[in-house]
Amino acid sequence: MNCRYIPLLLILILSGCSAEWHLSKAVDKNPELLKGKTMIVTDTVVTEPIVVKDTVTISQVDTVEIVKDKFRVKIMRSYDTLIIDGGCDADTIVRTLEVKVPVVEYKERSTFFDKIYKSSFYILIISIIILVLRDVIRRHLG
Repeated sequence: MNCRYIPLLLILILSGCSAEWHLSKAVDKNPELLKGKTMIVTDTVVTEPIVVKDTVTISQVDTVEIVKDKFRVKIMRSYDTLIIDGGCDADTIVRTLEVKVPVVEYKERSTFFDKIYKSSFYILIISIIILVLRDVIRRHLG
């Protein structure tokens, strides 16, 4: 084999399909690749209970309790002592967020240069075949 075919064979071996070609084949096999995806993230925050106590001295015995949502106050009067017990119970806050996940964007290119690039592989193979056939014909006829 002639040495002048070596560069052509190296070009043929080292030239491969573009990433676009591989992506288009992957999309052909699985069209779900281009669909948008949404992930749901749940975030939970737990608050600690808050307790407040205070004492005021008065007379007589009585108890008053006020509860609103998670907040409670209890006022206890025992003769000359007033005990105030209040606070918030522990709470859990749950937040759900929808996060859009970026997907692969596939755009088919159809410029003149891209068409030449796609067909250059076949042009290279045909050129090698023509050169080899020409040498074989010259050896047998010449």
